[in-house]
Amino acid sequence: MRKALAVLLSFSLSFSTAVGWAGPTAPVAKPAAQPKLEELVEKPYLELLELSTKIKLGEKQVESFKKKLEDQRDSERKMLKQEEKKLEDQLKEARKQLAELNRRSSRDTIEMADKRRDIHCRIEELEKKLSETKVMRETTAQVAYENKVAKLDLLMLWPKELAKIREDIDSGRARQRQHGNVEDIGFREVGKDQEKDVKLGQDALKDMRQMGLLPPRLEDEEINKYVADLTRKIASNSDIKVPVQVEVLRTEEINGFALPGGFLFINSGLISKAENESELAGVIAHELAHVAARHGARLMRRATIASLLFQSAQIAALIFTGGVVGIGTYYALQYGFFGLGLVLNLQLLGVSREFELEADQLGAQYLWKAGYDPKGFITFFDKMASEKGYVRSTSFFRTHPAFGERIAHTFKEINYLPQLEDYRVDSNEFQRIKQRLEKLNKEMEEKDERRPSLIRGRDVDCEKKPGGKSR
Repeated sequence: MRKALAVLLSFSLSFSTAVGWAGPTAPVAKPAAQPKLEELVEKPYLELLELSTKIKLGEKQVESFKKKLEDQRDSERKMLKQEEKKLEDQLKEARKQLAELNRRSSRDTIEMADKRRDIHCRIEELEKKLSETKVMRETTAQVAYENKVAKLDLLMLWPKELAKIREDIDSGRARQRQHGNVEDIGFREVGKDQEKDVKLGQDALKDMRQMGLLPPRLEDEEINKYVADLTRKIASNSDIKVPVQVEVLRTEEINGFALPGGFLFINSGLISKAENESELAGVIAHELAHVAARHGARLMRRATIASLLFQSAQIAALIFTGGVVGIGTYYALQYGFFGLGLVLNLQLLGVSREFELEADQLGAQYLWKAGYDPKGFITFFDKMASEKGYVRSTSFFRTHPAFGERIAHTFKEINYLPQLEDYRVDSNEFQRIKQRLEKLNKEMEEKDERRPSLIRGRDVDCEKKPGGKSR
């Protein structure tokens, strides 16, 4: 009997092992839950690339969620529109108070002067809030929506794109794509006759300076030298045939742009926002690509540039002379210099769908050739698009529009590029420059008693109470 039980027990254990059962208390493995779409669209692009080959999404599921995102965008816009109406009503009330004050007498008493000053400060604050709200409704809400839709499209399309890239590489067809001869960078004719653009850029730059359309130069030779050295390093690993001149502008606006002929401008706000050197290098490489491919010159003629600059001068003249001008335009030039983007964001900078795609591809190639992680531009782009409510970030998307196709196009190029063993992502020098800029910004803020006004007559310091005491 005991022998029979032993045989039966032995058989039972053998069977349990064979079917993978370790006993009555063993947990049953459950399949990993697929992330919700709400969670996926909040993830960085690089993480989504990895996930796209591991998860499956249905077309109806994705289209339904896109409609939900669209409704959320429209709801946010409606809420912001209501906030605009509220601020406009408050502005009307403040101006009504000014009118009532002016009817009291021909001259101000001390009490009236104090009240007038308070109303002026109130109007200035409301105008700023109204402008920020308008920018958020017109640009920020749309950027957030397009960013999430792009991530959904990437999840759906990337596995097939990746398979095609691998097939092209394995079959020897990788170099047949546009600009596929990356080993020939510097010996290619991406943009023939680049030297013809130098005069074009010089004239445009001269006009911009004369009209006061550029923020001031950042007066710090160490920071300027670092950016110039980094730019030269990338330019020497690009298809640019003309000398590159770079200047750091003192403005919190997060952006960079290039004029035809090799004139590059990097805003100090861009340096502050980049987390590592490859992100800053990514933006520089993208802008140099516009120069190399002659995008600005191919879109523009001198007469058209002059026309755009003339329109800018008219806007500036209204502001400098205190003329009637939209609040949005006032804010554009008063805080963060959005005016530059309004004037130069398309033709002069070579921005179009076709040219942006080409600059994304070439920029990734130039980063790779210079030894930098070619994902740097994408991680920076991702960060700007995912930032909520930060008005100064929206300027970046005035000069770098459209998401889905560009993101996929850039990722494709990165996967086509031969992989290097050790990409450069960051440097101690970049982090030191960032710290130096942060210290310099604080010193400049302390030195400036108040932000200079671009509107004549607005000389009220709203940061201080009457008598010189701070609020």
